Amino acid sequence: MDQSIKAIEDVLKRSLSIEFIQIEDQGHLHKGHKAANEGLMHLKACIVSDDFLDLNSIKRHQKVYDILAKFLESRLHALSLETYTSKEYYQRD
Repeated sequence: MDQSIKAIEDVLKRSLSIEFIQIEDQGHLHKGHKAANEGLMHLKACIVSDDFLDLNSIKRHQKVYDILAKFLESRLHALSLETYTSKEYYQRD
C-alpha cells in the first residue's frame, strides 16, 4: 500500500506544481466493504498548488482525477480531496 501511495504522490508531483501534499490511507474506515476486501485503496489527499488558481472545486477535482486516471481504473477505489491554492491554504482558520 505504501508503495502505491508513493507512486500516486510522485505522479501528482510530476503533474502539478505542488507546495504541499498529504495523502492518508483511509482503508481502515472501509473494512468489510467489497472494494477494501479486493485490496483497492481508499485515500484522502490534501493538495496545495497554485495550478488550482481560477478553478472552482469541481474543476480542481477533475484535474486531479484526470492525472490519477490509471490508478482510478485499477488500484484506487475512493479518493477524498481537499484542494487549495497557496493563499487559500495559508489563510485558513
